Amino acid sequence: MKKEFLDTLQLDENHERECKLSEGGLPESIWETYSAFANTDGGTILLGVKEHRDSFTVNGLDDKQIVKYQKNFWSVLNDRNKISKNILLNHHVKVIEAEGKKLLQIDVPAADRHDKPVYIGTDPMRGTYRRDYEGDFLCTEAAVRAMFADQRDVSVDSEVLEDMELDALNADTIKGYRVIFEQLHEGHPWNKLMKDEFLIKLKAAAKNKEGSVSPTAAGLLMFGEADRITDVFPDYFLDYREECDDKNVRWLYRTHSNEGDWSGNLFDFFYKVTNRIDDDVAVPFVNRREGVRVDRVEVHDALSEAVANALVHANYYGKRGIVIVKHGKKITISNPGTIRITKEEFYAGGNSDPRNPNLLKIFGFVNVGERAGSGVDKIMTAWEEQNWEKPVYDISLRSERVTLKLEVGQIVYIPGAADLRKDETQEIRAFDKEQRIIDYLKAHGNISMKEATEVCGYKARSATRKIIDNMQEKQLIEKIGNGPKTKYRLKSGY
Repeated sequence: MKKEFLDTLQLDENHERECKLSEGGLPESIWETYSAFANTDGGTILLGVKEHRDSFTVNGLDDKQIVKYQKNFWSVLNDRNKISKNILLNHHVKVIEAEGKKLLQIDVPAADRHDKPVYIGTDPMRGTYRRDYEGDFLCTEAAVRAMFADQRDVSVDSEVLEDMELDALNADTIKGYRVIFEQLHEGHPWNKLMKDEFLIKLKAAAKNKEGSVSPTAAGLLMFGEADRITDVFPDYFLDYREECDDKNVRWLYRTHSNEGDWSGNLFDFFYKVTNRIDDDVAVPFVNRREGVRVDRVEVHDALSEAVANALVHANYYGKRGIVIVKHGKKITISNPGTIRITKEEFYAGGNSDPRNPNLLKIFGFVNVGERAGSGVDKIMTAWEEQNWEKPVYDISLRSERVTLKLEVGQIVYIPGAADLRKDETQEIRAFDKEQRIIDYLKAHGNISMKEATEVCGYKARSATRKIIDNMQEKQLIEKIGNGPKTKYRLKSGY
């Protein structure tokens, strides 16, 4: 019964919605829901209907109520003393019919980060709401300040730390970074630059107002000493722990940025952590490619991507810092700060809005997290190829944190190497999948990620991303559109 009603409204079970009978007038709580939907992932408000666990009660609205409610709604929405911003257009508010009765449907889109926070009244600290599975909730002052910070197109990590000199950076970290950079970019003109010139090219440093060179926030986070980093980011903290089931053992191993016997910066933390979690991905000796043993596979790259994503997207003014915990084969990676795009865009991949774009660039120069927006796809695809338990993202707006939960095991499949899986018929060759997509494009002109997933026979879109990326790299197809409306077509001349 519930599904049939939602089908009538062209909504699905997972669509965010708020139903209100509205018998006595426009409900006051509608504004909390408007703010919450706008500051989260959008949703639909239905007036004239009440939702129960398994059904709906449809009372409907008469013509007089509809005219009155629409007039009152737009009047309040356009009053800057009552609502901070109107993000709706006329088509977002419409009269619909269900079970022979009229309802008022208000579709609230997710606000662009430049428009957040959307709040009630004139005080954002007391009128900003968000929404999770429990309903609408009032945001903390820290969460509101984070939304205001995210409005800026000039990122926090690009700030030049005017009063700080380059001695705040760890010389050994920079040297280690340059060694990797030179190995990956042999003959690059930056290899001949002096340290300060090299850091400026990376955007890890810049000229200050006095004409000398100071680190940027990105440079300090990536290469700095922990005690100097906390001068700028008081709550900065990096923590990695290995735990076990024995309650008498607090942890098997731990390293954190305040230890004092290492730099405590992002670059050194990244390699300390990834070198340890890589060891738990078992690669059988029989896995060989062209006679050479394969020790590092796509799962290792995906693990590195997961750690890098947490470091690049973190809000370093947020509480509790970066926390990575390994308990047996289970790994959790948690960072302060929520995603700056909708959940739909986040899981679809190919669309990224990193909070710290300069950190992303610095990591990218040494081939870490170099494909902005594809990190989630890479992780999901790598796990699906091994038939491991699907990774889970917990995006908590209440605690302002993103937590990734992973479970690793033994590698059972490596493309181009010995395949240990018993049922090889389940794996369709990449060439065949590409040909299926090409045949579809010849018949239909373009293809969405959802359609490509169905054509390839996958259950999850994340597995399709790898095929699409390979076809783009081969210049077989090209991308058209952005975000959820992204589609692909054959390159001209194919």
